[in-house]
Amino acid sequence: MAEFPFVHGLGKKYNQDLKVIFVSADWLEEEKQVKDFLSSMDVIGQSYIKDQPGEEFINGFHRDWTGSLPFTIVYGKLSGSIVDYWENSKHEKRFIEAVEKAINS
Repeated sequence: MAEFPFVHGLGKKYNQDLKVIFVSADWLEEEKQVKDFLSSMDVIGQSYIKDQPGEEFINGFHRDWTGSLPFTIVYGKLSGSIVDYWENSKHEKRFIEAVEKAINS
């Protein structure tokens, strides 16, 4: 959660080149709290909340994801292929490098 404001800011900074989609791993019963949080962060656009069992949810994103949060996947703007992914919090530099790589692939 610590990187959430920064990632949201990247979406605004790279507006034409980057689409940020947030996926909540909270339970569906917590949908109101998730929506309230997203609203408080001024998130506009697509966001999703988990609506399936944990392992099915995890494997649906990436086969190498252990389930540790946060989990980030960055897709190429033109190719749609994964250009980078990681578990846990990372330094802002990692996000910027991944975004710039995605914009050019």
